[in-house]
Amino acid sequence: MSSVIMEDSEKRIKEILIDLISVQSDTGTPLEKDIENYLYSWLQNLEYFQKNATNFGSYPLKNDPLERSVVWGLIKGNGRKTVILLNHHDVVDSNDYQTLKEYAYRPDILEEMLKNVELTEDVNDDLTSGEWIFARGAADMKAGVAIQLSLIEQFSEKQNIIGNILFVSVADEESLSLGMRQSVELLEKIKNKFDLEYTILIDSEPHQKTENNEGVFHTGSVGKLMPVVYVRGKKTHIGDIFQGFNPILLLSQIVNATELNSDFSDIVEDEISPPPSWTFFRDGKKFYDASIPESAGGYFSILTLKRTPNIILEQLIEISKNAFENVIDQMNSNYSRYLRKINKNQQNLPWKSNVKTFAQIYNDAIEQSGDEFLKDYRLTIGKLRTDIKNNTITIPESSLAIIGKTLEYISDKTPMVVIAFSPPYYPHVSINDLKRLDKSVTEIDKVIIQIASEVCNETYIKKNYFMGISDMSYSALNESEKIIPHIQYNMPLWKHMYDIPFETIKRLNIPSINIGPYGKDLHKFTERVLEKDVIRQTPQIIASVINHVLNND
Repeated sequence: MSSVIMEDSEKRIKEILIDLISVQSDTGTPLEKDIENYLYSWLQNLEYFQKNATNFGSYPLKNDPLERSVVWGLIKGNGRKTVILLNHHDVVDSNDYQTLKEYAYRPDILEEMLKNVELTEDVNDDLTSGEWIFARGAADMKAGVAIQLSLIEQFSEKQNIIGNILFVSVADEESLSLGMRQSVELLEKIKNKFDLEYTILIDSEPHQKTENNEGVFHTGSVGKLMPVVYVRGKKTHIGDIFQGFNPILLLSQIVNATELNSDFSDIVEDEISPPPSWTFFRDGKKFYDASIPESAGGYFSILTLKRTPNIILEQLIEISKNAFENVIDQMNSNYSRYLRKINKNQQNLPWKSNVKTFAQIYNDAIEQSGDEFLKDYRLTIGKLRTDIKNNTITIPESSLAIIGKTLEYISDKTPMVVIAFSPPYYPHVSINDLKRLDKSVTEIDKVIIQIASEVCNETYIKKNYFMGISDMSYSALNESEKIIPHIQYNMPLWKHMYDIPFETIKRLNIPSINIGPYGKDLHKFTERVLEKDVIRQTPQIIASVINHVLNND
């Protein structure tokens, strides 16, 4: 195999990257529109799209208060086979740069300013080597965008190419992936309009090399599920403490049983998903008084390679039941010792284990309170939508608020644990799980390893899952019966503020891989990307993969 990109492209790619970095595009802000305008104009200026104006466009996101868009462009060749080049154009903000913030988007100045900052040995070595580009978004993922744009430009200049190449740049990847979730509908529309067959999707998120200095590509992406746990207790004055049930005690037991619990880690070959960790935990009291709180709640993240929501729900129900029983036993033991000290007869407290899913309490509320509940539920959703927009509450916290509202409308007022799911949800995906693959994709890992060796003289290895969470999650869906109903019915915000076009994803079922440049310190002020990977090696590998896929029938 030989290099298939133009020899004079290296300077061009770096120019594109520097331009992209200079356009600030903080996720979840109107700044994302600036980079979208840049990308649209960039495609518009290519001779190919001037001659084929219907082959590119800007696809507005529905019901998006920021009015963001997906930017796309299709190089149409001969035949139906199509390679999708996917990227995201948003980046995290630059607040972590502190006094260097104004230089975060100027690599040349930033690198000079960083020489006056105390850095770790690894960062300092990279800075003085001159081989790295430092900037916010340099690695995550303006480098990937620059590489893909350069490939679109080069393929657009070729005559009578076999197959098609579709460039798709999405918003909001660093937040809720609204861009990719809505791009699924766009992909289906483009597929039908141009009669395409989506053979493979290539994302270009940055990778981190192994300890043996091997490059890494991924044939799938990790999944993410965010369980929400709400505990309703029994409020009482602290002077009558045994008349109540403190929800903090029970929630603490559940946290203790789940935090860093490797029983939730999936193993595929030599890869393992990290154990879960809680990111929010608090009681429901809004003001001080001399009583225990009526409720407590929190949420945490579980990363998945194989486990589906139904399995995780069963695990959490079992853990919560055991925690409930343990707390009751502990409370009864303490109560007995207390009664003995005042010479009173022994007796047990009235509490019983009571664990339910959100789907269960929602159905109970409808059955018991009907339209009255549904009306209040809709009003609550409307208020929370405004509060989220005004940044006075987070999306996971709003799920806790909805659970509390729902419990008001059921007759059971005893202490209870309610388990729900909060957005965002990312299904895990892997080429290994897909049954129908084009023959050019069946052994794509071996092809990439060979290309990297022969074209770039680099050693690359395959990982089954990109662990950074990516938009690849919405390219395909397996075991949908174990996913869709358990997400839909146990996610309080489903169809109100958040949804996933599961059925469209099932119809598309696009195999996806990640091939990106070598980057370090993503989301840190020392974020950087290896220049030779951006301008030379990664473009050569991706271009060779595209040619392999489109030219092998």
